[in-house]
Amino acid sequence: MSYREKLLKEGKSGRRSAKASKTSGQDTALPPVAERIAQVQLNTVTGEITILDANGADLGNEAMAVAKAYANEALKENLAEQVDAHNRMMEQIGSIHLGTPAPNQFPQLVPEPFDQPEPVLPEPRKLDWKAWLCPARRNAILNSNERRVSEHQRQQLQWQSERENHRRKEGQRAALYQRAQQASVPAMELVLDDHLMDIDWPQETCLSFELSADGKVLMLDVDLPEIEDFPKTELRLYQRGIGVSVKELSDTALRKLYMAHVHGMGFRLIGEGFACAPSVETVVLSGFTQVTNAATGRVEDKYLYSVKVKREAWGAIQFGNLGQVDPVEALAAFELRRDMTKTGIFRAIEPWGS
Repeated sequence: MSYREKLLKEGKSGRRSAKASKTSGQDTALPPVAERIAQVQLNTVTGEITILDANGADLGNEAMAVAKAYANEALKENLAEQVDAHNRMMEQIGSIHLGTPAPNQFPQLVPEPFDQPEPVLPEPRKLDWKAWLCPARRNAILNSNERRVSEHQRQQLQWQSERENHRRKEGQRAALYQRAQQASVPAMELVLDDHLMDIDWPQETCLSFELSADGKVLMLDVDLPEIEDFPKTELRLYQRGIGVSVKELSDTALRKLYMAHVHGMGFRLIGEGFACAPSVETVVLSGFTQVTNAATGRVEDKYLYSVKVKREAWGAIQFGNLGQVDPVEALAAFELRRDMTKTGIFRAIEPWGS
């Protein structure tokens, strides 16, 4: 249920906050601005709460007062959901490597459900007594029923065609995964593309990869977030009243989290590469950020680290105990190019070639 639906439901049922109910005899009808409320926006940097309309426009203090007065509990629930989502995302940022599969753990195909409901045959219009007295009315009802049946048949045929098309595509995907498991290079490339897009990254992630013609070397490049754009707050709901407190991470804690994230992403991608492409013997993973060159003004790639990993060495990791694995240290056990201080300040490096 959307926040607007909750607001209208609470308002129409007459439930109001204790503050609003102090005035006896006050009209409980919802103010006009309530009809325009569509969503609650929480700024995870400042903790500011804004009430918006359907177009994303700020409805101001009046809407906030209405929300507190007429839908206080719904407002708290909505804010709690946003706070929980942000804090979960912050936890996932530092532990993205925990989902890394073992190198022999080929990904399972996750079927895409066909979620279009089957068309329902409409109830035919019944002939009333007027239809028996008036042939024209009777013919109109019968013709209307025929058109409904004809339209239903058309919709049914289209639905069956789309269902068969979906089944065919799912069959092709299943065959693709089977060929990839048998080390077909084109199939492994497609499975990598399909599977990596399905991973629930805590932040938007852009990456590219190239598989050698013999299927033995996988090159991965991942566009890492800049630390300046990195989320750095922890949120907590007020125990009393409506509000969210914001705790900003210290510079040291932020850099520690950033190190864990950028290395954790690399760790996860290396593992996914070995798992999705059984013939791959070497994965070369390079992580970069995009920075503006102060001399030219051009945006350029700045590589933070580049690591070359052999399958046999990768298999020595205890994938059943990843909670005890530090991805920053783990990548250093392989052929790693990285110029990083103990406090997590990176300098540009030259990445590995193939």
